[in-house]
Amino acid sequence: MPHTSGNILLHFIFATQGRRPSIKPAFRDDLFAYLGGIVREMNGTALNINGANDHVHMLIRVRPAHSASEIARVVKANSSRWARQKHLAEFAWQTG
Repeated sequence: MPHTSGNILLHFIFATQGRRPSIKPAFRDDLFAYLGGIVREMNGTALNINGANDHVHMLIRVRPAHSASEIARVVKANSSRWARQKHLAEFAWQTG
């Protein structure tokens, strides 16, 4: 029985709103772990997540079931909500 296999690698870069240094060392590792968890929930694999105080790089492997824009939307929405609730009330990712 034939099957389809996909190996889609995506590199996302998310900047904080206004490139403010909002990603503090106190919660940076937790944020990266949370981002990886979101990717896992979408049946993907976070190969590398890192960044600085004003942006995050994510290299992920995903299945063709989700579009890149859908993954970006879900990751940004959930992680910004998490950051606002847990660490920083005014946290937001840059739009666009």
